[in-house]
Amino acid sequence: MNRRELLTAMPLAFAAASLPLIATAESTPQPLNPGDNTWDRIQKTKILRIGAPVMEPWYFKDSSGSDLPGAVVSNGVTWRGVGISFAKAVADAMNVQLEIVETTWANAVAGLQTGQFDTFVLLDATPARALSVNFIPTPLLWYPLALLAKDDAKIENWQQINDPSFTIGVGLGTTWDEFITKEAPKANISRFQSSAEIFAAFQAGRINAGLISAVAADLARARIGSGKTLVPAPKVYIPGGIAVRQENDSRWLNYLNTCAGYFYYTGKSQQFYETFLKFRGIDPKSVIPVQRESA
Repeated sequence: MNRRELLTAMPLAFAAASLPLIATAESTPQPLNPGDNTWDRIQKTKILRIGAPVMEPWYFKDSSGSDLPGAVVSNGVTWRGVGISFAKAVADAMNVQLEIVETTWANAVAGLQTGQFDTFVLLDATPARALSVNFIPTPLLWYPLALLAKDDAKIENWQQINDPSFTIGVGLGTTWDEFITKEAPKANISRFQSSAEIFAAFQAGRINAGLISAVAADLARARIGSGKTLVPAPKVYIPGGIAVRQENDSRWLNYLNTCAGYFYYTGKSQQFYETFLKFRGIDPKSVIPVQRESA
């Protein structure tokens, strides 16, 4: 498989010695009645369920079954990633079992509403989503908006690319699309349906840079073997949100908020990320950190 095929086959975030065994990766929806609450359900069943869409570095199914640090085995499948590591740490703190429920990003809100899982980690909080689910106040991490640019590129601020001669790739209809249309209206903006298409266009030289998250840019350039990640000024950071079902009882939301804050400020969130980077053979010192105080 060549590098272009690898980039297409393995989705990246667009916008973690021993193998702990956990429950089945498929979950039968357990709808909650209006009077029920997630906290009591977890305490009664001793199972914490997390929704997991496959996307690096948040959720990754390791087909090699490697026993390197950061692995969590579910129903014979080895999972890795920041979201998995966070959920496992929460489950361990609660002394309950973790169940990974494979799902999609499009099903995040509906899955929470219908009781398919108890939380969805690293879902960007938007006003539209907040009408249907609750987001904890404290983000698990932060990732900046960045450019996957050529090795010789020197871009310090967004106005430097506000030029018709500069072609930039962006995901159609994304937050990034709205941002760059406003910040650099004179740039030649090429819109794509997926991050894989952006990476392919960058490799082929059809665009000067791709506008994606710093996380996605760092993983992509490591695979491509060229390019660099640039974060122009003013820096724009996106919070990595954690969503839960809307309910009157706030104990579950409050507990997750405490966990997210504790893990972030003690450096555990960054450690979750670095563990996955090392698994991918990427030096953590070569990438933009997800703890913005360290950036």
